[in-house]
Amino acid sequence: MSLDLGISYDGLKYALSIKDSYRTREPLTVTGAGDRKRLLMPEHLLSNDLALLQYDDPLALAVIATKDPESPMALAAATRMGPHAKCKELITGIFEVVGDATKHELVHDCIKLLTKNAFSPESMHVVRNRASNHVVEIREFYRRAMTENLRALLDGKREARDFVDEFIELATSGNLRIEIYKRLVIKLMRSDAVRPSVKFMLLERLDCFPQMVKIQIVSEVNAAPDTAEYQTLKQELRWIYEAKTRETKRDNAEKSAKSWLSPSRMDFATAVGMQNKRNAEANCAADPYRGTRSAMPGFNSREIASWLS
Repeated sequence: MSLDLGISYDGLKYALSIKDSYRTREPLTVTGAGDRKRLLMPEHLLSNDLALLQYDDPLALAVIATKDPESPMALAAATRMGPHAKCKELITGIFEVVGDATKHELVHDCIKLLTKNAFSPESMHVVRNRASNHVVEIREFYRRAMTENLRALLDGKREARDFVDEFIELATSGNLRIEIYKRLVIKLMRSDAVRPSVKFMLLERLDCFPQMVKIQIVSEVNAAPDTAEYQTLKQELRWIYEAKTRETKRDNAEKSAKSWLSPSRMDFATAVGMQNKRNAEANCAADPYRGTRSAMPGFNSREIASWLS
């Protein structure tokens, strides 16, 4: 039920959900065409032509403007929140609190500019332009940093693990466009100038990548020719996949076992079935592919979807 004050119960739930996402370091996503989830980008928040559902709620925008560690996202959220703050006195008060609570000086200054000028169209225009320019400036800064990081790797001045850690950090902090992110990762995977250890570490850190980038990496390795290098990468990817599958099955088995632990419900047949399942999982624990030189089977689209969804 919506309130006349400009906030709603749904908005409060959205705000708490976004706060939890920041706490668990889960990326914010928006549903695009075909119900596909995409990373929420500053451009989405700055566009007046996009309906962003929960991200159009002033409380949700307030959380992003306050909690997001990157200034482009925080400033874009504050900019989108401005028109809401103009219309409702309570939202105006929340907007001012956001200006005091945000960790980004630029966000504080822009909120102060809007409130000082009573959210005039001119001040709105100035803040929106500043936010758009800031997104471009920050992206360019991180692009140069990523270029220097790669050059240091190729020159032998950067260790493989340090390179991968910094690559992921820079791509995430720079709010890199997902298409550019995918192209960069694929170029790294395909390049003969990049050491195989870097590619292995990219696979090890697969969970750190956005969903669409993960799918692109798995698909690229899966479709690669069976050269010695890619055969080893496929072997590693298959091992990661099977390890995750075993972990999922083990978690499900533990949950199932807990539901059967009551003596009144545990019978001999159930106990035997559970023991047989444990034995089967133990037999599968030794990876049949690891340490062999045979051609690695690829993943089908169903396996990829089930793993990465």
